[in-house]
Amino acid sequence: MRVRSLVLISFILFLYSCAGGPGLKDSPPVWYSQAPQDSESQYAFRGEGQGETVAFARSKAIDDLTAKVLKAMNLGNKDGWADGGKARVDDFSKQLNEALRDPENAGMDGLVVARRGAWYAADGSVEWAVDILWDKEIFDNWAIILSDATGVAGPEFRAFEARARAAVDAGNIYEAALLWAAAAGVAEKENNMSAFRLALNGIQSVMEMMDYTVQSLPGRAYVGLRPDEAVVFSVSSKGKPAGDAEFVITYPRASRDGSPSRGQARISSDSEGVVAFRPPEIAFAGTQEITIAPSSMPFLEYLEDPANRYVDEFAAGLETPAAETEYEALPRLRTLPMGIVILETDLAGNPLDSDAAARGLLDDLITDGFDVSIMDLDPREMISRSERALLRDIKADSRFSGAYDRVLHARVSLESFQQEGDNFTVKVGGYLAMSDIERQVTLFRTELTKTSRASSGQQAMTAAFRQLGRSFAEEIIAWAP
Repeated sequence: MRVRSLVLISFILFLYSCAGGPGLKDSPPVWYSQAPQDSESQYAFRGEGQGETVAFARSKAIDDLTAKVLKAMNLGNKDGWADGGKARVDDFSKQLNEALRDPENAGMDGLVVARRGAWYAADGSVEWAVDILWDKEIFDNWAIILSDATGVAGPEFRAFEARARAAVDAGNIYEAALLWAAAAGVAEKENNMSAFRLALNGIQSVMEMMDYTVQSLPGRAYVGLRPDEAVVFSVSSKGKPAGDAEFVITYPRASRDGSPSRGQARISSDSEGVVAFRPPEIAFAGTQEITIAPSSMPFLEYLEDPANRYVDEFAAGLETPAAETEYEALPRLRTLPMGIVILETDLAGNPLDSDAAARGLLDDLITDGFDVSIMDLDPREMISRSERALLRDIKADSRFSGAYDRVLHARVSLESFQQEGDNFTVKVGGYLAMSDIERQVTLFRTELTKTSRASSGQQAMTAAFRQLGRSFAEEIIAWAP
């Protein structure tokens, strides 16, 4: 009975392998419509096969995928391989085959079987497909191992690789990156793309060991002017300065149509690893973001043809900002000398002997960095002059010509004055304008009111006018050109 049972089980398994097997669908799975794509860190491969049984289709798919993997390693024609090279490649293919057949117990680091499945084709046969993802660095290392065994990776590449790794161990990071670049140049000449990619990855991995420190930033900076001070970075790795290395600095600027964009400058560090960048004329007020990244240019000089997909990816990845800093740029208005003249009047429109509004405006503008002062002009002279006449006379006055670029002129008045018991409530209001003296044009105008309460009528009036001046200052700081 036991022998008969075993025969029966064997026969059932035979029938299963000859037929498609249970659970097969009549159409491909959804994922099959889109082949896997390489990512920043992984290579993607798909293997496909077709046969009368699942086992046969799977075997063909694995063979197809193995062939694609070996082709990506650029091992060349096997007829030119060194002795023992074929055996080493066959051993690798066997390991890969086992990993694909049993993903849960795969013994190949960095390899992930993302998707696999089988289905019936239109002609009744079975189709089988598998998608894998493979860590780029591990894959490229495998490629170098096989290239070495087959004789594709020559001794010159190996020498540069060894020197690069030794330079890293010694803490000479930038030197190691340059040695990897030399290795990439050798691999390019030998048409060994796997070694070429490995060398480019070597450059990127060692440059990621760099540490960036901001040493100094511009103090006060203004739109329309170039900062007096530079943005200074210090670059090092393992405690050693990255001297005589080239870096990419990006900074904000205006494009030809006036819209915000990013500028780029390539600057070399000095022997102490210091990178100093003095920004050009500032185009826009607000936060100025400065970034720094390694420059790819010194490494591309080792290549004969730097215009290919791998190099483009390498350059873009290497020049991704590694550190950033920022400083603030103020509107240029703060750099222009401005004069203040404010007329205060009572309820009847008569001039008051007071400069509370002017003082409130002056104090807050100076605190915010404006170059401003009260003009030596009796505000009562404004009573009989129109705004146009006032600007004309200021321009013609030798005391002010060349001393001020703009004038802040205002008329403010007492609008109400009430006493309630021992307290006084005062309301004041009026306009303030900012005008360009040379061009005789008004650039900004605002109207405000303020209310103040105090135990003394005079105190309430002074406080109200002063608060009105301070409110004018807030408007200028926020909105004036």
